[in-house]
Order: sequence, then C-alpha cells, then structure tokens
Amino acid sequence: MKSTLLLKEKSVLYVEDDDEIKEQISEILKMLFKKVLVAEDGMKAYEIYEDELPDIIISDVMMPKMDGLKLTKKIRQNNYDIPIILLTGYKDSVILVDAANLSVDGYILKPINMNIFIKTLNNAIRRIKKEQGLIQLAKDTFYHSGTQELYKSGSLVSLGIKEVGLIKLLITNKPQTVIKEKISETLWPLENICESSIKNLILRIRKKLGDNIIISVRGIGYRLNTVFD
Repeated sequence: MKSTLLLKEKSVLYVEDDDEIKEQISEILKMLFKKVLVAEDGMKAYEIYEDELPDIIISDVMMPKMDGLKLTKKIRQNNYDIPIILLTGYKDSVILVDAANLSVDGYILKPINMNIFIKTLNNAIRRIKKEQGLIQLAKDTFYHSGTQELYKSGSLVSLGIKEVGLIKLLITNKPQTVIKEKISETLWPLENICESSIKNLILRIRKKLGDNIIISVRGIGYRLNTVFD
C-alpha cells in the first residue's frame, strides 16, 4: 500500500449511483480512509462537499441529476486544491479532454483495476501533502513538518531528537549543503563534539531510511537528495 497509509487521517467523498459498485468500493475505501462519505448523485455530493469539506473526491461520471463532470466543474469554480478522481465505464475522448481541462487527478475505467486505483490514490496524496506539510524525501519517504513525523513505505519511522533535528535542518537549507560546523552548532549548542558524533548520527538515519536520502559532500558537510523536489 506504501503511502496510502497516510490517507488513514483523511476523509473521502465517494459518488456512485450503482448500488452494487458503491457497496464494493465503499468497503475498500473504509480500509484506506478515516472517514468515507457516500452520495448517489452529483447534487447530493455537492451538498456533502460543502458541509463536510472532504480531503479527496472520487466520482462516477455518468449519474442522474448532476454527472461527475458537472460536479467537478462546480467544485473547480472555487477549489483547485482538492484532488478529484473520476470513474467511468466508457472511454470517451470528449470526456477525457473535459476531465483534463478540469484538472482531475485520475480517470479510471470500469471495471476498476485495483492496482491502478491504489496508484491513483497514491498520486492524489501529493496534492494533499502540499496543504498538510508533507515533504517528499524519497519515492516512499515523507516528512510531516507539522507533526515532525517521518513515514517510510506508509509506516511511521521512530526517530530520536537529534535525528529529527538534523532532518529539519537539511530540509530548511535544501538544496544547499549544510556544513559540519552548522550541524554541530544547531544540534549540540552547548557541547564541543567531535566529527565522529555527526558521522554516527548520519549512519543511524541512513540505516533507518536508506543511503540515498542524505548525500555526503566530502570534507564539507551534508545535503538532501533533491531528485524528488
């Protein structure tokens, strides 16, 4: 599931008029999200959207009263931040163009391929993380600046005070290299520490997160890998 575990704190609005499909997908969404809101048409969905302000919307395209495209257009009139994923049983080029113009985060054909569905949800979290303070450090590694927590492959990584301090320092200064003296002054302000203390700290973090996140600049200091910026 990788970063989908980060959705555990989020709410989703799911819009579908087919009762059988709605029941099946709702059960899956309940395993992924903290709160699942359900509507049977676009008009009801928009009412729920205004009342509940969900984090993500997943909607069928063809529905009575108000279809998925009209719902998306109405929401996009004042909200381009919320991720919206559309589901449809038809591969219609006109619908695809309309969906692209409305900046949807995914267009999935029915019957739903769960691998594609999960991948699309993972992509949608990138829009959420910008609002919630999630910073991507690697393909499957995120740091939450608000809670000062770090997730790898969807799981919370246990970090010590100095480890959190170094990650915050590197994030604040990226893409620049943080010199060893600056690390020492920031993390050990009242101590005279040797270079080996910094090296040991780096080794501990790399053991938990991998070798590709923090890059050594020989003789100078360390910086974050900026591939995922």
